[in-house]
Amino acid sequence: MTHVLHTFVTTLLSSTPDVRLDQVAVERDTVRLELTATAPQARCPCCAVSSSSIHSRYQRHLTDLPWGMRVVRLQLTVRKFVCRNATCPRRIFTERLPDLVAPSARKTDRLIAILRAIGVALGGNAGARLATHLRLPASPATLLRLVRLAPMPQPRALQAVGVDEWAWRRGHRYGTILVDLASHRVVDLLPDRSAATVAAWLAAHPTIRVVCRDRSDLYADGMRRGAPQAVQVIDRFHLVQNLRQVLETFLLDHRPALQAAAVATAMALTPPPAWMPVIPMYQGRRQNPKPAPPPAERPPRHAR
Repeated sequence: MTHVLHTFVTTLLSSTPDVRLDQVAVERDTVRLELTATAPQARCPCCAVSSSSIHSRYQRHLTDLPWGMRVVRLQLTVRKFVCRNATCPRRIFTERLPDLVAPSARKTDRLIAILRAIGVALGGNAGARLATHLRLPASPATLLRLVRLAPMPQPRALQAVGVDEWAWRRGHRYGTILVDLASHRVVDLLPDRSAATVAAWLAAHPTIRVVCRDRSDLYADGMRRGAPQAVQVIDRFHLVQNLRQVLETFLLDHRPALQAAAVATAMALTPPPAWMPVIPMYQGRRQNPKPAPPPAERPPRHAR
């Protein structure tokens, strides 16, 4: 059984060829793995010169993805090497394991990738609650920090962009947002909404051929100066807004004619009343009440 477990764990760590599994300890709520780096030499991070002179060893304690309901702890033994490059300012360096963990990190790369994905999808507080439920405890601040440290994807050559304003603080400070219309992703955020700033940004992206904007003359001026080769188009929202305003003005100017046409149409669609025989109302089965008997004559009081 020990051999089977050892083979299974080694298979899970196959993405890191320079690490050897020494021992597996399964506890009540934790699985502890003792690993050792085995690369014959390491490359200096400053001068990129390889060295095989080992200076010392130390241990790193890492957290990995959980196995079922158990938390996985890694006890990784790494080495420090002596740089043999006489011109290098760094004399001693620690070997890197880029397939397993980043320098000075306490979580493995795959655990950080999962936490970053949760932070991007849900944010800080909601992501922290989900991570705790998945046995990946992390604070909201940690998730937000991982999201901020995520590498930004390299944007492709832009062809069509949308320009609009956005609020740093509504009613007080506004900036400019630029969106790639092909991927519907935000490309950049400018600190203000001036024509000079928009023109400078467009001049730095000469591949743009179409710019979508609102009815602002300020943005129109910046686009003419920064991207004279681009075609300016009005976005869908303001195009529909222009149509609504023109149609509303036209209808208000012809209100009497519209009211007369509405009355004539209602009268034409209303059918004339038809003559129908008068049916007497049903009186019911109750008989006429009998007349009350005449009151009896009372003798005068003095006859008593």
